[in-house]
Amino acid sequence: MSKWPVAAGDVDFEPYLEGMPAASVALFWRFIDLARSAGPVSFELHNGPVVLRGTRRIFASVRVRTDGLAGHLNLDRELADRRIRRAQPMTRRLYYHRYRVAAPSDLDEEFAGWLREARQIGDGEHLSAPVSLPPRRPSRQRTAITR
Repeated sequence: MSKWPVAAGDVDFEPYLEGMPAASVALFWRFIDLARSAGPVSFELHNGPVVLRGTRRIFASVRVRTDGLAGHLNLDRELADRRIRRAQPMTRRLYYHRYRVAAPSDLDEEFAGWLREARQIGDGEHLSAPVSLPPRRPSRQRTAITR
């Protein structure tokens, strides 16, 4: 359970949209639609970002900016894309991706797929998959020298 309030309806997003350009507001609603189409989601109203939570954990966030949207996605793989500003390991299984989008074309089907993947992380589906760890180095065993 989170200490943050959860959006009960679209009206709860109004403080995040106040004074923002129409283009950024339109991007926000497109993002929200993509998130909702990925499956059930709770929108936690933090100080600044709106945080998306699945049944087990946070999986994404979005912040409205004058030049578009920024936020993060938690995925079980590392992405390389112009919209991804930074990707770094978060746990042995997850990568934390910072994104920035500025145009409607940035919220395309590929981005929607990332949100669906992140949504699965939010429900803990990554926990049932085996962890792929780097190969272990052979241990150095000392052998007794007999003379």
